[in-house]
Amino acid sequence: MKSISQVARLTGISIRTLQYYDEIGLLKPSELTASGYRLYNDEALQTLQQILFFKELGFSLKEIKEILENPDFDRIAAFKKQKELFLLKRNRINRLIELLERLEQGEACIWRGIEMNFFFQLLVFKLIRKILLLHFGRYDTMQEMEYLFS
Repeated sequence: MKSISQVARLTGISIRTLQYYDEIGLLKPSELTASGYRLYNDEALQTLQQILFFKELGFSLKEIKEILENPDFDRIAAFKKQKELFLLKRNRINRLIELLERLEQGEACIWRGIEMNFFFQLLVFKLIRKILLLHFGRYDTMQEMEYLFS
């Protein structure tokens, strides 16, 4: 078991953030000491890892909570989808860095050299994010999913 301060040091998250996650029911401590101190076991740390991955991908805390509370939630499937999203995000960032490098060299037009592939990747990134929400989260039907893109 790790104390809240140990978890904060380990993850770089503030104690106050961990307390807030407890308050909203996103990450409950595994145990409370007689003095009321929060303790976290390995399972709680794995859940926190999921939360941090989803947060990094732009999911709201409400969306993350809905995903994690879904009875069909599959941690391994989520890791695979998160990896796909991170790869797309990395590719998008690399493209932006390439663009900035060209602009530093004096290229006048920011659109020159950016293929539609870049915009397609952005769309795919958003689509996979929505699919994760559909599968694990708040979107219950394909009709709701279609509404998002209309």
